[in-house]
Amino acid sequence: MLSFLLSEAAVLLRTIQAVALFALMASFAPVVLHGAETRIVALHGFEAAEVRQQGFTLPRAMKIHVYARGAGLRFPTRIAREHPFFAHGWILNAASREVVWQMDGKNTKRNWEYRVSDQYLDLPAGTYEAYFSNHGFGQGLLFAQWFRNIDRRSLAAVQDDRHHRFLQAIGADDASLIRHWREQVGNYGMEIYLPAGDPKEINLFEAPLRWRNIVVSLPANQDNGHWAQSFHVARPVSLHVYAQGEGSGRVMHDYGWITDAQTRTRVWEMTMDKSQFAGGAMKNRRQVETIQLPAGDYEATFITDDSHSPADWNAAPPADPGTYGLTLSIPSDKELNAFSATKPLVWNVLAEAVRVGNDQDRAVPFSLATTQSVRVYAIGEGSGDEMADVAWIEDGGGKRVWTMDHSRTQHAGGSSKNRLSDELVNLPKGTYTLRFKTDDSHAYGRWNSAAPWDQEHYGATVYAVK
Repeated sequence: MLSFLLSEAAVLLRTIQAVALFALMASFAPVVLHGAETRIVALHGFEAAEVRQQGFTLPRAMKIHVYARGAGLRFPTRIAREHPFFAHGWILNAASREVVWQMDGKNTKRNWEYRVSDQYLDLPAGTYEAYFSNHGFGQGLLFAQWFRNIDRRSLAAVQDDRHHRFLQAIGADDASLIRHWREQVGNYGMEIYLPAGDPKEINLFEAPLRWRNIVVSLPANQDNGHWAQSFHVARPVSLHVYAQGEGSGRVMHDYGWITDAQTRTRVWEMTMDKSQFAGGAMKNRRQVETIQLPAGDYEATFITDDSHSPADWNAAPPADPGTYGLTLSIPSDKELNAFSATKPLVWNVLAEAVRVGNDQDRAVPFSLATTQSVRVYAIGEGSGDEMADVAWIEDGGGKRVWTMDHSRTQHAGGSSKNRLSDELVNLPKGTYTLRFKTDDSHAYGRWNSAAPWDQEHYGATVYAVK
């Protein structure tokens, strides 16, 4: 009986919503409402894309009219705090990359299932980018509410779950949420009008705007991604670093770094301590700074984990979604010719124990004809202060001359327990054995949590240093 009553209540509620929606749509016709104004930006079509954007340039201080219709959860629960607006718009200053306006609780009014913003803004002369995003969908009944990420890559695979008839009865199952989202997504969007002036003065461009003297661009446009670019600096330069990624707690999940290709030391890295909130979901992070690089060879790298990227934002995207990843530029025109993109340095392998699975103990001998430095590159599992999967080097007498120490490792992408060691080790002439030992879980081919970005080198490799 309870299920029947809930089902009937849900049907009645949807009927009321449908009638209200019809009345809303009948009363809202942007072309008529703003007939005396010229539309310069229109962001629609979120059935197929999570984010739409359009750049525009104002030749002088001008007034614009913003009309945006999005949606958000009603009640201040934990879910609502994480997804206050699952469809919303904002305007970015293209030069500073800072938000100059965005939909929020103060400048929007609830109109049935929607949040509507209808504002006139006075903007100074400059270049701007308008954005609108719809990453998910949520609904509620009485004081309960629920939310679902809308992953457009897998919508066709969502089926009714007959095991949860109660959720179906109140419209909280996945199939119902997606069906209701399809009914409403066509009404999401943002339009910008010019109340006065000649629209021909407004220059439109494709956002995001690329700034001057970009020398490295690593756009992180997919999950489980790895991007890298090697480069040479002929003389000291000032390098502007603009990075956007994902992080929570003390761990970065999508982030980048710059490595000295010869010494294997990281000369710059995106961290939770140095990065700042990037807008949207709290886990969006941004790090902007200018660093000094001496002459030398370098490698810029950016990695993403298995979720929350431009391929599918599972929470609100950052305010500057089009530049997610790592962008390097040289502000000074005089220093620009000191930079050149290169191919990665080639390292000769002396010993290799890679693609190591669970419960394995690998031993690979190698020898050095002279005293020299070698590069040790190892990826293993570790947590706390201990390594569960560990690499080490033994000399001819069985003594350890190098060990993969957790305190000297770095995050290897994926799960926080994936650890990376990339060091130069000075060894005398002699014979050695590279060792790598794993425990009974989380190794190559049998990951029990997110894998490291460089899965094929799980284990250890010793390279000769030129």
